[in-house]
Amino acid sequence: MSCAANRWPTIYDFHDLESQIKTLIERGLDGFYTATPDNNNLFQGDIIELSMDFPYIDEVGNIVAYDVDMWLILGNTCDITREEFPYTNIIPLQRLDADTSEDILMKLKRFQSYKKIYLPDSTGSTKGYIADFTEICSIDKKFLSKNATKINELDYPSWVLFHSCVIRYFARDDGRND
Repeated sequence: MSCAANRWPTIYDFHDLESQIKTLIERGLDGFYTATPDNNNLFQGDIIELSMDFPYIDEVGNIVAYDVDMWLILGNTCDITREEFPYTNIIPLQRLDADTSEDILMKLKRFQSYKKIYLPDSTGSTKGYIADFTEICSIDKKFLSKNATKINELDYPSWVLFHSCVIRYFARDDGRND
């Protein structure tokens, strides 16, 4: 099976979005998270601690998983609060290794990857985290609210940056013929 031969254009202005991402990055990542998180509620963009497996279907059709202990909430905040929607989406966070090169780290901090978003480690104990938009998991909101511990909550500029990266990933020019 192959993709359709015609190329779909973007549904947003690519240059405006890139400019917005650049402007947000130039402000710096020091204030990436709010100093006063709301620990009673979960919001889109929150980093949570939740030890469980990330399930996926492998190349032969088997359901397999790998262990994850930190996640990024992708689901929309209003959907999290609405009772008629039983699920939301989370993305596993991957810790950047201590030996991650400075070149790779700088590219991540400039948010140059369309498929991944960089999230700094507020404790400073690691070089940060990566959330890969191709690794999305649905989760029951009742399980999430009972078992997750909020680690960080994005501040407003970081939330806008997060949205810009989500839009860039999901609504980008498909590039299949490049």
